[in-house]
Amino acid sequence: MSRRILPILTAVLSIALCGPLVSAARAQDYPRLGLYGSVTGDGTPFVKGDGSLDTTAIAQVARYDEVILDVNPLTPYRPDIAAALRARNPDIRILAYVLGHDIWPAADADSLRHYPTRYRRLVRDLGGFLYNRLDGQEYPGANVNLARRDANGRFVVAEGLADLMYDAIVSTGEWDGVFFDVYCYTISWSQDGTRQIDYARAGYPSLAAFESAWQAGSDTLANRLRRLTGPNVILAGNCAGSAHQGVFNGWMRENFPFQNGGTWYDNVLSQPHGYFADEANFVQPAHNWIFSAVQGADGAQYTAENARRVRFGLATAALGGGFGVFGPSDRSIRTANYHAWWYDEYAVDRATGRASTSLQHTGWLGQPLGAPYQMIWAGTNADAVSNPDFEANVSSGWSFGRFAPAVATFTRDTTTAVVGRASARISITTASTVDWHVNLTSVGSIPVSPGVSYSVTFWARASSPRVMPITATRPGGGAVATRNVTIGTEWTHFQVILQPSEAANSSLEFFLGTQAGDVWFDDVHFQQGATNLWRRDFQHGTVLVNPSDAALQVPMGSAWRRILGTVAPSVNDGVVAGTVSVGPSDAIFLLSTGTDVIPPAAITDVRVVP
Repeated sequence: MSRRILPILTAVLSIALCGPLVSAARAQDYPRLGLYGSVTGDGTPFVKGDGSLDTTAIAQVARYDEVILDVNPLTPYRPDIAAALRARNPDIRILAYVLGHDIWPAADADSLRHYPTRYRRLVRDLGGFLYNRLDGQEYPGANVNLARRDANGRFVVAEGLADLMYDAIVSTGEWDGVFFDVYCYTISWSQDGTRQIDYARAGYPSLAAFESAWQAGSDTLANRLRRLTGPNVILAGNCAGSAHQGVFNGWMRENFPFQNGGTWYDNVLSQPHGYFADEANFVQPAHNWIFSAVQGADGAQYTAENARRVRFGLATAALGGGFGVFGPSDRSIRTANYHAWWYDEYAVDRATGRASTSLQHTGWLGQPLGAPYQMIWAGTNADAVSNPDFEANVSSGWSFGRFAPAVATFTRDTTTAVVGRASARISITTASTVDWHVNLTSVGSIPVSPGVSYSVTFWARASSPRVMPITATRPGGGAVATRNVTIGTEWTHFQVILQPSEAANSSLEFFLGTQAGDVWFDDVHFQQGATNLWRRDFQHGTVLVNPSDAALQVPMGSAWRRILGTVAPSVNDGVVAGTVSVGPSDAIFLLSTGTDVIPPAAITDVRVVP
């Protein structure tokens, strides 16, 4: 490995002349691009064979907002790489890639500076390796024992690693933060038929005791490093569910949206470790990453499937403040020169609507105009509801049931409505202990089948917050699907997804019997399929994310322009239209045509999803 450091000033000037610099504000614009980068020991892809900087690679990587790069060789041998990236893009943030609890047999002769060797020898000197009970060798994939304590009960390996990372990385001033890969808050899940944690050799009487100490050691590493670095250094991690929200700035989701066998809904909406929860709960400003993996080998990166994966991940990231990432799952530069991959949505010339490869056209959406929200509309499939808006009466198309001891009335109300002039009002003056003792049921029905999604779309509000069961009925009694929704005191648009357990000819039924008070309904529908997606509006465009398994025709209400792209021209065709098609598990980025894109007042939709 060449350890010759080129004159930094010369390198900085050569890169600065390659293209225009960007303003300090641009890095905070959207979409936010992240690179889960890789650097080999000889500096590839940033260093040529003669030791000089590869200005093309520098310019390509500098287009990203936030990049993760290996500590070696940038520190201590090639600080000119980071300097050149910053010269090309002063707003770029560079995080040092480290392993949280795994280290290969690094044994470089320069043991006082070579970071992996320093890491390895620190663990060795502290007696801190974790072993496999089945063969006595180091535990594969997690050979650093964060649970290692000394005679005084201190987690010496965790403390030592925090000190090393501060000394070797943060104190140099060359990095904006540290990114921990392989930093799992629990580790017993990794055991299988070939590896079993030797907890006795690690100093613990049981696996449960070891696991508890492992978590304490993980906390020790995170807390100590934060104390050393202060509040302004970015700390982020990766491994399964997010951890250290009170100390770190963010977490990475790998193989989005399939991490841990989950779905988009699991990865984004779940509590307490979904993307939205992480955006709120990590130390602010949050730095969360959504990493979508390429399908296929190098050369397949621009297939329709991979273009979809880029759109889906990047648009989901844009629903929050996170970074969309795309590349090979092993993040290795030996797998592909993925730092050079570039997609239609990454940069757009707003004047022409054309996709661009230029740094100056990144951040083209600008700033968000508000929080993400759901667009909900009724579909065009057969509807079990024949009187959805109660404009003429409440008697046709509906059956109202009430059973003692509940006392309730069902009336048409012209003092409040969302669609038209009237709504339906149910007033429960005496509640029961049984929810179906007050019920509202559609006279009409639709055939339903297991494995198919059906949507209940409606507006509702209540005199006081309440939980309301919604069911697809079984002829003769009972239900084939039920979900609960929480109704507040403001009109809210809901779409509840029901997935039947069996085939039936089902009506829609609302249960209201257990709580006194008033509930209003308007524009009610029960149909096959989902007709909702997530949206976020920006200064210069909008993003639409469709997590469902069916394509959607989205009524936009005004004209929007598609990107005129080259990677995915069938999707990004430059067309201006008021209705937009978004494929299943897909997304689309649109440019404003100058019409009003200010979103409506805050939407408090609490749609129940599978």
